Amino acid sequence: MAAVAISMIGAGPARAQEAPYVTGFLRITDMGDYDFDFFQTVPSVVVGQGTITTDTGISYGLAVGMRVAPNLRAEFELSHASNDTKELGRPFTQYDGSFDATFGMVNLWYDVPVQGRFKPYVGGGLGFARVSHDGQARTGVTLVDDSDTAIAGQLGFGGRFQVGERGNIDIGYRYKTTGDLDFATTQVFIPTDFTDGRYSSHSLTFGYSYRF
Repeated sequence: MAAVAISMIGAGPARAQEAPYVTGFLRITDMGDYDFDFFQTVPSVVVGQGTITTDTGISYGLAVGMRVAPNLRAEFELSHASNDTKELGRPFTQYDGSFDATFGMVNLWYDVPVQGRFKPYVGGGLGFARVSHDGQARTGVTLVDDSDTAIAGQLGFGGRFQVGERGNIDIGYRYKTTGDLDFATTQVFIPTDFTDGRYSSHSLTFGYSYRF
């Protein structure tokens, strides 16, 4: 997918409206609750469900893209998000750790044709996510320190406000989610993994785009 995006950028006409652009962005990201299954490996059986609560975190990244039709932009996005954990279980107990997710995605954005310098847009993307999770119990014992990879998708909308000849300020919303994730625990005597959980987040994004 990245090769296709790059080839489109390289093959595009030199007209200003089709020039490639780069966007840097910062996002305020809310994961909400992370729900999963307690999977006991010996014997192989689900023994219950769990929830991890998280704090609001941040994400940041870069996107490179170009206009491929009068109102359509294609881009490749690389981003990273981090959220600290607060509590684990039902009932909840203190749980110190974090979720760290790195995304590589190909996006398509439709720019709504309106007059003026403010251009609303809507769209989404597909790609992959590498999610790492570590967590410590209230006693300080590390319960999980593992990573997993899953397919990822996002939907979003927002608006771009033109600044100067080549710049745009981008303000918008993103929803991201992944396929099922499995994290192995460090417990030896009772090997119970955290399985079938899905990372999902809601983000407010603030970015700046520069067209070459």
